[in-house]
This record gives sequence, structure tokens and C-alpha cells, in this order.
Amino acid sequence: MIRATFTGGNSLEWLFRYDFDTLTTIALWSIAAVLATTVILFVYTVGLRVATISSNQQRRSFLARWRDVFATSMLDREFAAQQTLPRVRRADRIDLLEEWNRARSMVYGSAVDNLIDLATRSGIPDLARRLFRSRRMRSRILAVQTVGHLRLPEFRAELGELVNDENTALSITAAAALVDIDADSGIALVVPMINRRRDWPKTRVSILLRQAGSERISEPMYRAIRSEGDSGKTYLLQFARLMEAEILDALVGDLLRESRDPGVLNAALKLVSGFAGVPRIAALTQNDAWFVRMQAAKVLGRVGQEEHLSLLEALLDDPEWWVRYRAAQAITTLPFLGPNQLRRIRLRQSDPFAGDILQQAFAEVGLA
Repeated sequence: MIRATFTGGNSLEWLFRYDFDTLTTIALWSIAAVLATTVILFVYTVGLRVATISSNQQRRSFLARWRDVFATSMLDREFAAQQTLPRVRRADRIDLLEEWNRARSMVYGSAVDNLIDLATRSGIPDLARRLFRSRRMRSRILAVQTVGHLRLPEFRAELGELVNDENTALSITAAAALVDIDADSGIALVVPMINRRRDWPKTRVSILLRQAGSERISEPMYRAIRSEGDSGKTYLLQFARLMEAEILDALVGDLLRESRDPGVLNAALKLVSGFAGVPRIAALTQNDAWFVRMQAAKVLGRVGQEEHLSLLEALLDDPEWWVRYRAAQAITTLPFLGPNQLRRIRLRQSDPFAGDILQQAFAEVGLA
């Protein structure tokens, strides 16, 4: 057997010794491979981390420069039309598009025109047109939002088709874009679809309607609510507060007179403003649905007159606790009743439940 000797000349000499058995040689080379791989992965990880930090710093710097440009352009039309713009690399285009849309969504009036002028100079419309045909949903939604914010009328027909798309985000974004491009025609198309597209987030729908303005949405919303069935009426009434007050009062009055559906009545009672009478209020305090009776009590607390006090006292005997509670609260808020009158109302109640609920309501407002 050949004896192995180590020399100080080469630290890797042990890897090339020929007197090890096969398994030992394989093990040694495996250890060397693992060590080499570990070193390579460590260097790669460090390099990737450095590259990521550098890229993020460049991105933050790029966005900061453009935010300053957007902010100044909102206030100065001449700046938007003439100022030298920061360089945009290919990798920065999506960031630019997103940042411009963010700025555009926060402004109104002349600032909108300034940002659109700036977008035209920076090539944003061309980029949006290319992305509009993208197969990537995220890019397409961004493009739809952009063409709406740019008010590009050439896309109206295609946006009208996208409103019916099965993808909720794409559909509601297309609806908002249509309203951005032409508010009157956009609202006329979108409002009748709200009940059919219950997948649209309610907050997005409310924002869209609010931006269009009450004078623009009132008539289409009135027609849509009147033409829907009971379920549709109930759903659309969630957005009716955005209508003009006079039209809303007329709509609520019509529904309270005509409807027998508890859901519709409940939703309509929530919208009673107090500037007009409440049709069928006595009948509504005796409705079979407890939540309608409860809502009627709340309405009387807001708009009730002296002749309505007997209706509220009758509700103090209601079998449903919430109805009794709201009736008691309503009585305490009636402006024509003073502390002594309220105490007399409590004392004349023969039902102990009525007296107890009044006592609780009085305690909540600090009346002993």
C-alpha cells in the first residue's frame, strides 16, 4: 500500500490522491462540489440583492422626478406644454403610466387638461393604445383606465363592449372610462347595467356616479329604478342618495305609495328626507315585516309631527324588541316634547315592556 504524504505546496492536493477507495473519492468530490455551489449561490444572492436595491433606488428616483412634473403641470399649463421632460426608459413605461393615472384620478377642471397635454408630450397615448390590445389582463385594465383618463373618443365602441366583459375589474374600469370620455352618454349606458352587474364593487359604482354629478345621474337612475322589479329596486336604491334631492323625494314618495315589497319599502324609508310627507306612514308602522316597522319608527323620529306621537306609542308594544327600541329613541328625539312630557308618556304606559324601553332610551340621552 502506498502511503499518502501531504506537502505544503498545494492545499487541494488531497482531491487528486489516488490511494483512496472509490467511495471516499466520491465523497470528497461531493463535498468540494457543495462548497463550490454554496460560494456561487452566495455570490449570486449578494449580486441579486445589490441589483434589486439599485433598481428600486432608480425607480424611486424616476417616480419622484415625474411626481414633481405632474404636480407643477397641474397648476401651470405653460409648464405642461413646454418643460423638458425626464427621460423614460422602456422599463419605466408602465411605472410612468400608473403614476400618471394616479395623478389624473385626483384632479378636476383645468388641471385635467394640463395633465392630458403633458401625457401627449410624453407618449402616454401611444403606449396606452399598444397596451389596449395586450393579452395580459393587468396591462389591459391599465390601458382602459388610461384611455378613459385621456378622454380618447376613438375607444368608445370598444369600451362599450368591454362593459359586458365577464372580468369584473375590466368591466367596471371600462364603465368608468366611458363616463370619463363622455359623461352623458356614459351614464346613460352604465346606469341601466348596475343592477345586472352586481359584481361591480359598490364603492366603485358610487365613486363613478358621484364624479358624474347628481344632475347628470338623477334622470337615468329614476328611470332605472322605476323599471326594475322589486329586487332591482332594492339594490339600486343603495345609490339613490346621489340623486338630486327633488327627484329623490319624488321617487321615494312614489315607491312608498305603490310598493308592497318589504325590501323596497325598507330601502325607500331610509331615504326619506323630511322635506315632503311620508305616504302611508300609519300603514307602514303596522307592516307585517318587523324591519319595515322599525324603519318607519326611525323615520318618525326624524320627520314626525305631533299627530304621529300616537303611532310611535303604539310601536312601544310591538313584539319585536328592535321596533320598540327604535320607537322609544324616536320619541326622545321629537323636538316638540320636553322632559316633563316625556316622563308623562312613560308613566301612562300600561305595558311594562313599553315602560322599560322608554326608560332605557331616556337614560341614553341623560333623562332620568
